[in-house]
Amino acid sequence: MTEQSLLDAHRLPLPLPPDPLSPIPDEVERELAAYRAGDVAQAQTSLSTIAESGRTALSGHAAMALAGIELAENGLSATCKKWLEQVASGEDPWLGPLAVVMLSSDFEKHIAGPEPLLSNLADQLTGDLTAARQGFEQALTHLEGAWENESEYDDDAISAILNQRDITKLLLGNVLIQTGDSAAARKPLSSARSHCDGLLAAYASYLEGHVLHEQGENERASRALFYAADEAHPSSSGTEGLLPWALIRYGEFLASNPWLDIVVDQVEENHTSEGSVIRFPFESALTFKKVSQPALADIGLHLFPASADFEPVHAALERLRTWSDERYERARRLTLVLHQYVDDWRNEEKTQKLAELWEKLDLPHLR
Repeated sequence: MTEQSLLDAHRLPLPLPPDPLSPIPDEVERELAAYRAGDVAQAQTSLSTIAESGRTALSGHAAMALAGIELAENGLSATCKKWLEQVASGEDPWLGPLAVVMLSSDFEKHIAGPEPLLSNLADQLTGDLTAARQGFEQALTHLEGAWENESEYDDDAISAILNQRDITKLLLGNVLIQTGDSAAARKPLSSARSHCDGLLAAYASYLEGHVLHEQGENERASRALFYAADEAHPSSSGTEGLLPWALIRYGEFLASNPWLDIVVDQVEENHTSEGSVIRFPFESALTFKKVSQPALADIGLHLFPASADFEPVHAALERLRTWSDERYERARRLTLVLHQYVDDWRNEEKTQKLAELWEKLDLPHLR
């Protein structure tokens, strides 16, 4: 990226943009096209080879494609969950959180009902986004109609209908974002967040925060991301998997927008610094890493060392460089944005180590 895309006119870091979408790589799409044409066995064999080739964005997409094929063929089987676990442990901020949700008991409970939601989700994971969107929209129409005629159903059926309605809104919001229609995703995600709790509410708010960020509603986005992190805590969600993702996105957003009310309020209430408020989400993300271990958490925390040891940052950067150019670029931008909170001219050794990191990342000089 050029200096113009990283710095403003005053040579200060530009805020991190919304996380870019993660399209299916050509190598994976070719195999999915073969699957959609009916060659299931060959697609599975080729995708398995890619998925097992290393810890990269390509292998992560292949694993999610295999989860989608297995979902279509055998439902949420042990094999499907094996591939989802691989995706959840990767670096993709879109596929990772979705995999965490699909692995949860809440997902299995809410997916049960009259509509074939797993089939629609399998369409999405195997590359047919148009069919997935249409399927979720039709399912939502049917479920809303059933709710309007609730007197025709017993209590158990109504509970299943409402659960399915809420998770359909969540999955529809996700696929709308993936098809580039974020504006349309806002309503179903907001509704899902307000009707769900725990993990599903956290995921809805995580996605809603992205939409609000895209639309420039920064104060509302900050509150949505805070809520996502709060609901993603294991005490509410029953799993650690989503929390690191939610905390990283929240921490990135605070670092890019330190004038937000949510930062100012925490500084005043806790008698602390902006840097401490911004550091906390990254520190918390590294506390919960049994399921997901995104390397951005290491970078966000270890740029704030007590000593001048940036080795964990360098190690995390190498993980992201191996994963994809896009994730590595995200790490560069995060480092740039965090500079004002970690640079300390009084610590000569730390200043020197930070300068070496700057040179390695080929980052522009700031004002």
